[in-house]
Amino acid sequence: MALRTILLALVAAASAAGDIFAAVKRDSMEDIKAALAADPSALDRTGPGGQSPLMHAVLMGKGAAAKYLLKRGADVSVAEKDGYTPMHGAGFQGRAAIAEALVEAGVPLDALHADGHPPITRACWGREQRHADTVATMLRLGAALASADACPTGNPATKAVLAAHFGAEL
Repeated sequence: MALRTILLALVAAASAAGDIFAAVKRDSMEDIKAALAADPSALDRTGPGGQSPLMHAVLMGKGAAAKYLLKRGADVSVAEKDGYTPMHGAGFQGRAAIAEALVEAGVPLDALHADGHPPITRACWGREQRHADTVATMLRLGAALASADACPTGNPATKAVLAAHFGAEL
């Protein structure tokens, strides 16, 4: 009976620890730590959509998980299946705090994707306030943007950020 109890506990722990992507989705540090303790190589393993756990955290807006994975040394250059890196994901999804954490981890703001666009352009395309906040954060952190015209947007909040940054009415 004791052996059966131990085996069931081990199976349950391995199951909870084994799915780092589910742990990231829950933004559960306890589960992420357990997943990495069970399998340290899970830190940079790609899963659904070719995403690393870090990219999964970025796209899902799981800031605590993203920061923890960065602290653990996640490879910030692991791109998903279409070649987008975590900084591009932060721009596309409008994740200002995560973009800032990526910069603090040494990730460049201006790396171009194969399509020729930097992460700030992806934030410019967004329609929500969080995208405008990401544009503002990226500009504050030093993203290169030659002019407001280099940031195509229909988002009034982003237009206000650009007007303030470039000192012009848009």
